Amino acid sequence: MASLTLVSASDYSASHESGRGSSTVNGDGAQLSPKQRLLRALVPALCLALFAVQAVTSLVQESSTWDETCYIGLGKYLVQHRRWDVPGSILHPPLSFVIHSIPLLFVNTDTNLWKADPAKSNDINYLGTSLPWRGQDLLSSPANQGDRLLNASRLMMVLTALLLGCFVYAWSYSLYGYSGAILAVILFSFSPNILAHSRLITPDICITTFSFITVYYLWRLLTGRRLRDAIVGGLCLGFALLSKFTALLLLPICLVLIILWWLRGNSLRFRYCLLFFIIGIWVLYAGYCMNMNPYFAGIEYQKGRAAIGHPNFLMGHYAESGWWYFWIVVFLLKTPIPTMIFLAISAMLMLRQLASRRWLNEAFLLIPSAAIFGFFCFNGQAKGLRYILPIYPFLFVFAAGAAQWLLSRRLRAVACLAALTWYMASSFWIHPHYLAYFNELGGGPDNGYKYLVDSNLDWGQDLKGLKRFMLQHGISRINLSYFGSDSPERYGISYVPLPSFLLRDGDRRHHDSDPPGWFAISATSLQAVYFLDRDEFAQFKALKPVAKIGYSIFIYHINRRQASESPPPPAAPPQALPASP
Repeated sequence: MASLTLVSASDYSASHESGRGSSTVNGDGAQLSPKQRLLRALVPALCLALFAVQAVTSLVQESSTWDETCYIGLGKYLVQHRRWDVPGSILHPPLSFVIHSIPLLFVNTDTNLWKADPAKSNDINYLGTSLPWRGQDLLSSPANQGDRLLNASRLMMVLTALLLGCFVYAWSYSLYGYSGAILAVILFSFSPNILAHSRLITPDICITTFSFITVYYLWRLLTGRRLRDAIVGGLCLGFALLSKFTALLLLPICLVLIILWWLRGNSLRFRYCLLFFIIGIWVLYAGYCMNMNPYFAGIEYQKGRAAIGHPNFLMGHYAESGWWYFWIVVFLLKTPIPTMIFLAISAMLMLRQLASRRWLNEAFLLIPSAAIFGFFCFNGQAKGLRYILPIYPFLFVFAAGAAQWLLSRRLRAVACLAALTWYMASSFWIHPHYLAYFNELGGGPDNGYKYLVDSNLDWGQDLKGLKRFMLQHGISRINLSYFGSDSPERYGISYVPLPSFLLRDGDRRHHDSDPPGWFAISATSLQAVYFLDRDEFAQFKALKPVAKIGYSIFIYHINRRQASESPPPPAAPPQALPASP
């Protein structure tokens, strides 16, 4: 099949040479005039514009998530002081911190929030621990009135995601032509998971973006053997390494791809490949101001945390070390069904081409995806989908290989259109609650809490929605168990603290405010993931909530009869287990 044909170095160069002048050759071989090129460019541009609209209109509706509260402002300190000597500074490499802190560089913020303790400058536990109180104080300051600093910081990550979208289109166009590129950019632009994490000031969208672009430029380097591809690819490799420690997987991934390319009888410019890696390592070194000690300290800290374990929840079961099949369940429940259909079709088409050895291009898409997914399946961690987020752009491009086959028959084209309509409708329907997306296999987001919680559903993002609910229903004070690190007080929420992870005053209980009354309980609290007593909120699990705020905060109203029939919540909260941000 033409869409799966291996692009040789000569074919690749020729296709790019033919793009010069007043007309160009599209992926299907047709000559295009400048006007046609412009009209064709409008479709992906519209998709990416809709992506930006969805991201921006949703980010302003949500409170700070757990990690965001810990990270905000940290990049400003690192840029101004070039020292990794404050809490949280070694938790991740600095690139995402710096990118989302760009707006803060032009705003006066309280410098007292960033105080280093010289006595602990070599204590990796001190340097790696995130401090939500610091972020709460910054978010509560006048400089952040109306969450303007938080929203501006989030916009930096949306721009990073838009860069990713452009490269998803570019690579799929090179491999599968215009129809494949449109399919890939639609899958990207309306992906609930990409939308969920492209609006947050976390490292996840950075590593996703730069990992993908790195492999793309490696593919260009091997097919085109050009110096500029080695330089740009090396820069992106360095940016990926500066995004998250798991980007170290790119080093063996890229090496395997180079060896595979060579073993298939293709020529190589070894000095360009070597330059690719040298530039990547140099960018990492420069990003740490020529001092790699914080980088290695961060790796040591993350290894220590992984050895300790983390409270995990999956389909009613609890564990500290996770399950090998956890990520398979996460992928199956949180990946839209149309995406999986397109992937299955593309995989079928690729298998047909194995005998003719026309599969090497797909190796650049599948090997990184399999390596990342396999790493997390077997490392004993069971956290959020955001850890495997980097596989999605590769899968979108791989799925684009089904486009020509789908469009080759009218019935297939109708089915393709129906699947894309379903896919886009799901994205619009879940807006703005993208973190809470679950597909129809698990009963949708309404039933997500039965399978997964924490950053897969409930990351503290719905305090604004809770405040709106209280205003709409005339609730002046509510009993609150909150899983998150933001401050309910910032949004004018008056509450009685129930056992929580994490409220500043969550260790107090007011016995005169026990049932009856209004209760707001985060889904993670409801499942008692971070409590020693798994039955902490068992009485509420047996009740039907009055409402669900963004699918992550459950609202209950207990009347006097119900209160007399069921025991009140315990008078004191159990000890909460430590969490990793």
